[in-house]
Amino acid sequence: MKLRTKIQIFLTMFLVIVILIINSAVYLLYENRVSENELNRVHNDVENIMEAIARNKTANIENDRLLQALLPADSMIRIIDEQGEMIDEKAKETSFLDWPSHYTKTEEQRLATGADGVPYAQIAVPLIWTDGSIVTLQVSEALYAMEDGLSILRIVLYLSAGLMLIPALIAGYYLARLVTKPVQSLTTEMKQNPHHGKWEKLTLHQKNNDEISQMQQAYNAMIERINENIENQDRFVSDASHELRTPLSVITSYTELLQRRGKDKPEIFDEATGAILSEAERMKHLTEQMLLLAKNQGQESIYMTPINISEMTREVVRSLSTAYQREMKFSQHTTNDITISADRPKIQQAVYIVMDNACKYSDEEVLVLLKETDDHIYLSITDQGEGLAEEEQKQIFERFYRVDKARSRQAGGTGLGLAICHQIVQLHGGNIRLDSQPGNGSTFTIELPK
Repeated sequence: MKLRTKIQIFLTMFLVIVILIINSAVYLLYENRVSENELNRVHNDVENIMEAIARNKTANIENDRLLQALLPADSMIRIIDEQGEMIDEKAKETSFLDWPSHYTKTEEQRLATGADGVPYAQIAVPLIWTDGSIVTLQVSEALYAMEDGLSILRIVLYLSAGLMLIPALIAGYYLARLVTKPVQSLTTEMKQNPHHGKWEKLTLHQKNNDEISQMQQAYNAMIERINENIENQDRFVSDASHELRTPLSVITSYTELLQRRGKDKPEIFDEATGAILSEAERMKHLTEQMLLLAKNQGQESIYMTPINISEMTREVVRSLSTAYQREMKFSQHTTNDITISADRPKIQQAVYIVMDNACKYSDEEVLVLLKETDDHIYLSITDQGEGLAEEEQKQIFERFYRVDKARSRQAGGTGLGLAICHQIVQLHGGNIRLDSQPGNGSTFTIELPK
């Protein structure tokens, strides 16, 4: 079932229920008020009849003639003794005689409907009869006027309900169209994506802030992310292909050289196998880094545990200081060790990448500073290298970006280390930034939530 049909059905049913409730309430209130008025009117008639009977004790008028004279229109009068026998009864219509009767010593009043479907009001009161006995005076009156009024009211309510449903149906149709038209347009444009191999954003005709507009804006934001991911993927594939092409070319060239001259010249054999092994190791390292970068895409690989960031940083400093035979100074603002919640292997890898990068591109000492605030910790690694220009700083965390490619290859770099570090820090809800000036070294600062 279409959304438009669902909206129309819902609105129609809702309006039908509302109209039924309102009309029923109006009808019941009117019926109760009219019934109350009719009972009061019949009660007044009963009082008049009782007064007339009481005065008749001195006037000596025959009871039969008196009751006939007192009989209201469309009504019936009954006198019932203690045995339930009828002393006298007068009725305007013979059908009224079928209405029930009984003896009572207390005043009673009720509304009922006869077997012929005629509603009537009935009031019974005790009365002292001419012979001194207590009898029941019962007056019943057909409510033709009330029934006619209620019938007219029912017709009016039915007609008004029908007339109200017509504009309601029309309004429901246009409301459903107003709601579903943008959705249909959105669905059509979604089905057309990707258009000519490219994901296109929706055209926003109205700049309002309703739910449809928000959905369109959310879709456009998703398309932007898709296009950005596609561009990053294309760039990654292109850069990876470029990085793999060089070692493959070297391996191919030395393999061909071995085939031609390797058997005759042992020195060429040693040189070729050494170069092939070196390039193979480099390809292995590059492949591992690319797989690691892809693995870190998902947050499901993050396992948060409390770690002593101070002790972990000191371990990395000792390890790299020994490996590079370089002086590295570690300091922190507090005397106590700092503990945070993080994935220890990944954070250790990120710290190792930044410190290793500082050692590779600087021949002077490396300064490592750890400090904390109420909510975050800051780990700064400062080298005394050549520094980076502002344009280079903007691209330093991109995949395969290297400032000095020749020196990077000589140092064994792949251009993926800082990209991996940036990704790890972001997955932890942190940030990494670079402060650098040409000729004055560089400072990488890792910010992590505690």
